[in-house]
Amino acid sequence: MAQDGKPSYTAPALEKGLDIVELLASTAEPMSQQQIAARLERTTSEIFRMLNVLVRRGYVSREADGTYAQTLKQFDLAHRHSPVRRLVANALPVMQRVSRLIGQSTHLVVHYDRKILVVAQVDSSEPSGFCVRLGSHYPFRDDRGSVQVLTAFQPPEEQAALIDEIVTNGLCHADVAALRAALAALRRRGYYKAASAVVQGVTEFSFPVFGGGSGAIAALASPYIKQRDVAISLSDTRAALAEAARDISISMGAHAG
Repeated sequence: MAQDGKPSYTAPALEKGLDIVELLASTAEPMSQQQIAARLERTTSEIFRMLNVLVRRGYVSREADGTYAQTLKQFDLAHRHSPVRRLVANALPVMQRVSRLIGQSTHLVVHYDRKILVVAQVDSSEPSGFCVRLGSHYPFRDDRGSVQVLTAFQPPEEQAALIDEIVTNGLCHADVAALRAALAALRRRGYYKAASAVVQGVTEFSFPVFGGGSGAIAALASPYIKQRDVAISLSDTRAALAEAARDISISMGAHAG
């Protein structure tokens, strides 16, 4: 019986399969059957049967060297979920327009499972540029502008929970008080702009995207790099991105203004 008094049921085979999928999702490199078995404290024969099913169903791929890696099937399934699908459908035309205008790539991120996940991405209209790959995910840490935006533009209770996530994942500010002060300043300013803490030569812009509720549902970001043939200034880039984030927000049910 579960603690709430209701009967609890188990599905060992399903749990083994989910354990494999979650393990591969948390590792950057493909893993061998033996490595997976050791990490999950299972026998290699158990893992072999489960891996065969997961490969056949498209959740896991078998690499040329015999190791296993997660595919993008879960990402595809997540996009079929109507809120994400609607967000991406509404955001992409706006992102394509603003990327052409500013000559920079743009991407849209959401908070998911203690990470930020890139759910939409548009390349720069220029022959060269810097971009973040669609489907990329990063730890929910305060060294990324999108994380700060998604945290700053939340009601107090939700913000406190997100700050706890940041602390768990590794706080980059001097302390929580310094982070709270930075978030409050960001909220007053309305957007994030700073030299990237991750990639040299990139100025990171990030703006909140709202829906019908009180907190940000996503962040619209652009990694700005100075290019000889792109004449638009940083201030004009900021204004264009602010307008784009506002347009996406309105399309998602936020109040104008």
